[in-house]
Amino acid sequence: MIGFSRVRQAAIGIVLLVFVCSPLLAKKLDKVVHKLPPPLVAEFEFLLEHPEYDFPIPLIVIMDKKVKLPSNEKKLALIHGYKTVQKAEKLYGVLHNPHVVYVTIDTALSTAAVPPGGWPDNAFLDSIGADHAQDLGYDGTGIGVAVFDSGVTDQDFGGRVVERVDFTTGLPVLGGLPVDEYGHGSHVAGLVGGSGTLSGGIYRGVAPGVNILSVRVVDDVGDGRISDLIAAIDWVIQNKSTYNIRVANLSLGSPPLDSYTLDPLCQAVESLVAAGVVTVVSAGNVGKTDTHPEVWRSITSPGNSPAVITVGAINTKGTADLDDDVATTYSSRGPTYPDELFKPDVVAPGNAIPSVRSAASWIDLNYPQYRLVSHPDYLSLSGSSMAAAFVSGTAALMLQANPALTPRLVKALLMTSAVKLQQPHALEQGNGLVNVSAAVRLAEVANVSSRIVSSSLVPPYYTRNGKQVWAGGAIATGSAVVYSGVVFSVPSGGLWGNGLNWRNQLSWASGAPWINGMFHSNSEVWGNGSLWTDAAFWTDHSFWTDGTFWTDGFFWADAAFWTDGSFWVDGSFWVDAAFWTDSAFWTESTMGGDQ
Repeated sequence: MIGFSRVRQAAIGIVLLVFVCSPLLAKKLDKVVHKLPPPLVAEFEFLLEHPEYDFPIPLIVIMDKKVKLPSNEKKLALIHGYKTVQKAEKLYGVLHNPHVVYVTIDTALSTAAVPPGGWPDNAFLDSIGADHAQDLGYDGTGIGVAVFDSGVTDQDFGGRVVERVDFTTGLPVLGGLPVDEYGHGSHVAGLVGGSGTLSGGIYRGVAPGVNILSVRVVDDVGDGRISDLIAAIDWVIQNKSTYNIRVANLSLGSPPLDSYTLDPLCQAVESLVAAGVVTVVSAGNVGKTDTHPEVWRSITSPGNSPAVITVGAINTKGTADLDDDVATTYSSRGPTYPDELFKPDVVAPGNAIPSVRSAASWIDLNYPQYRLVSHPDYLSLSGSSMAAAFVSGTAALMLQANPALTPRLVKALLMTSAVKLQQPHALEQGNGLVNVSAAVRLAEVANVSSRIVSSSLVPPYYTRNGKQVWAGGAIATGSAVVYSGVVFSVPSGGLWGNGLNWRNQLSWASGAPWINGMFHSNSEVWGNGSLWTDAAFWTDHSFWTDGTFWTDGFFWADAAFWTDGSFWVDGSFWVDAAFWTDSAFWTESTMGGDQ
């Protein structure tokens, strides 16, 4: 996910500060305001009042499922809607159509075999335990990963790009040349499943044996629309069996305008998850602006959906040691707007990450300073885009270890096994740093038919460079947290970032269970009313009866959320975002990362 960098219609943003206070506009849309995202109501009322400012607006219209979609519009069947471009005057009539359920902006997207002797060193893979999983023989072979991005070259994929489909014109175009004219998609795909051949295996991905389905939704300068992404998601759902697509990576997104329950892009990714595809999404790169060093509630859509695995970026300082890991300044922070759900779910390395360079692409030509001197076929990029790719590769390894896993169980095992970091805030690191080693070993022993994860067979830690790296063992999601029986002590005292005490101080070695029935068939995770029944996982208080709700004292323990008052709906932030325009998304600060 790449952050917004310029506004092409700044004049529209300026009037935001004027019209919101005018009482004369309040009656324009009073009977249909429920059909619009709250941030857009005043904007459309202003345009109705001042037609001299009116201009064509790209829209997505969702219809009542009892009626047919208009034949003269571009259909988005997955959400029973269509895309259109209308001025506010025409929009007024659309909104008053009794068969229209919801209207929102069609916002711009921001893109945001083992060698002899074992794998070469790669500090980023080492930091998340991916090398341990690869040493066990897992490389993702047979698993298909759909990369929704700007395209994928052939470099480092050895014929494993099984299909290329282009949606940048709104229609699926299959085949095409192995090019990535923007350069973002190849870098992301390399982190998921590149072989690292041109670096002697050093800059390989987490799952260097996966098959890649390149789904192009971003053009050669980084522009895209969510309507095209929705159409692409629908195509993947219809064709997932053909390519054995088990994982989808979306290192892109757009500003959230409304609840995930109404957001059409969130509805699309939830259909993807329901179809059995583990869906990994970048958290976003709007954790700061020029005027706000820390922006909270900045998770982008569709990362605000509780159905997906939302990934934030951590700065590992280029080392495998976790003690120096900090939150990047730019990675989006939770909770979600406007639903106030806990996000991100997990984090992964996302600062100055080397991967495949698409030669002569837009990024390559505009930022040649990020090519690796030692290995010029690779370049270093930063962002939650890169972090999401690490997690997509991890999901592929888990599914190779146990093809019966469901998307929700993959997510639960990832969150349970994640390593709690000491420095980042809970709303910066989520459940912690992805722990590939523990996640894959838990996947091995998960029996979906009996609904038991024999976690007692999996040690809750592994040793790296003489240090024990412990899995977290707690799941924080939605508006609640479930604590397992991960009971051990570590020298740091077991804090979950910024003082949130998340585990007790007993020793696993003394015989206390590390999951304590969390994944037993009669536990709240598996049983009726649990994580796995329809919608129960995503409700606020449907089954969390053990006193582990996020009370004010827990969630806002250090008041960090309220430090600077910078939120998604902050007027100055929306002026910067210009969400309805075609935007350039690459920012130099994000390119360079945290130094």
